[in-house]
Amino acid sequence: MKRPQLIELLQRIQASHPDTRLIVAGSQALYATVPSAPAVVELSIEADLLLIQEAFQARFAIEQHYGMDSPFQAETGFYAHPLGLGTIVVPPGWEERLVPFGRDAGLGNVWALEIHDLAASKLMAGRDKDFEFLRALLEHGLCDFPTLLARFELLRGGLYANALPDRLTKLARQLRDWQRDDLARAIRPPTAP
Repeated sequence: MKRPQLIELLQRIQASHPDTRLIVAGSQALYATVPSAPAVVELSIEADLLLIQEAFQARFAIEQHYGMDSPFQAETGFYAHPLGLGTIVVPPGWEERLVPFGRDAGLGNVWALEIHDLAASKLMAGRDKDFEFLRALLEHGLCDFPTLLARFELLRGGLYANALPDRLTKLARQLRDWQRDDLARAIRPPTAP
């Protein structure tokens, strides 16, 4: 999904749900900090929208009108995927680091995950497409690797801490496959509990 498509989707949702705080939490959150994104972002036809607190009440209506197999997707070819905090893992303090999104396009209550929080979330999801996204971030110099590692470390004490060692091992293996041994060595080996 390109940025103008995402803007159109968000404008339409905000027009029908003006008081709902929308948080772009998938790869399209990258558009909050860069004008164009790597191909891996543009290929996606869904926009993950994190709805928290009272905004979660709008989930069903957003899904129905703008989600997968909705009239909006039939019209445009892309869609919204509203989700809650039970579906996504983000590092502690993520809310304080949210980035305003689309103010230039009149989006007053839309935010995006900060890029390193987004990357940590992708690491925890752990799918092949998530590692391709991480690779794109690193290859395009869109994130700072030490900051990225620090965000991963924030997850060590959380509910999903038991999954982190496996994800970091997989990331180190991926980095070696991408011939980035310098970065793979920076990942601290998982410690036993």
